[in-house]
Amino acid sequence: MRMAPGPVRPAAGEALSAPRVLWVGVAGDAWLVVSRVAKSLGFEPVQAVVPGSVGSVGLELSRARPRLVLVHWRQVRERGPGGLGGLKARVGAAGAPMALVAEPHTPAEVLEAADAEGVEDCLMTPVSEAAVRSRLSALMGAQSLLSASERYSPRVVLLAGAAGARTWTGLGSLLEACGHQLLYSATVEGAAARVEEHGAPPHLLIVAGDGSWGGVWARASTAARSLLEGVPSLVVTAAECARAATLLPRIHALLGREGTSLRVDERVPFSCPVEFGEAGPRGLSWTSGVSFALSPGGLFVRTLVPARPGAAVTLRIHLPTTGEHLESPGVVAWANPWASREGLSCPVGMGVRFLGMGPPRLMHLRQLCHAPAAP
Repeated sequence: MRMAPGPVRPAAGEALSAPRVLWVGVAGDAWLVVSRVAKSLGFEPVQAVVPGSVGSVGLELSRARPRLVLVHWRQVRERGPGGLGGLKARVGAAGAPMALVAEPHTPAEVLEAADAEGVEDCLMTPVSEAAVRSRLSALMGAQSLLSASERYSPRVVLLAGAAGARTWTGLGSLLEACGHQLLYSATVEGAAARVEEHGAPPHLLIVAGDGSWGGVWARASTAARSLLEGVPSLVVTAAECARAATLLPRIHALLGREGTSLRVDERVPFSCPVEFGEAGPRGLSWTSGVSFALSPGGLFVRTLVPARPGAAVTLRIHLPTTGEHLESPGVVAWANPWASREGLSCPVGMGVRFLGMGPPRLMHLRQLCHAPAAP
């Protein structure tokens, strides 16, 4: 009698390994929390300390390929600006997010160095199991934002220019700072292909040309016209691109997002850990992030687990230079949670608009920002 074949045992080296979480720092309480939560969710925790020789990190961890990299702030301080440069590439984590593990009063120069390293999140010490679990759940796709109203929903903007993304150095960065998700293309034909790849039409098509949409449209193929038909469009000249800030009100009017820029033209570099709390059945539920830019009207918080767009939050902004913190109510104007977005360029995190900040605090904030007062 012929027996049914049993399960095939994979050959040595073929078995799929568990996704890894890389902890860069000395072992301690935070590492124990990370390790415990990672194992409970099926991740393999890997711990390493950045040694004096940069090359040895690559030799030791070149096969780590983690899904998340957590770096303790002391590792950044000890190595100085650029000391961790290329770390993600050397451990095979080029597409993985990197989060800083910091304290409320971590020195500003350390946060600035972390910004240069491309940090996308910040966990505050003492690190909680909930903080680690929420990040790993987001990476596994187990968490998603609640559906937002049309007023707060993400906007996808398609930018087509003769020199590709280089055409949009100014305007593109401002649109990303406003939370928009951008698709870049060098030509209108390429723009149509990007729309097909994305699977859904964008909310707006902006073309760098001579100011005449008719001429651009006339040069497009029939297939491109079919894919882009019905998409609101705007043609801008090179001179208008050079004055990117003046285009924002016009673009936001076309997108139905008036006033959502959070005054990005007045933002200044300002590195600080940020905590935000959402009201829940057990009171405020706090989550951490980091901000590297601040304006009198609001701030952008980098975090893998932003609050729901339109949600009311309480902000706690830690000021490393003075050792104090500012608190203010706010509303989430836009949010881009962590997701695999092929071809999309957008910041991961959320933009929060200040609400009802008292005059003394607002004056203090304006002094910190060195920005002109709002009219």
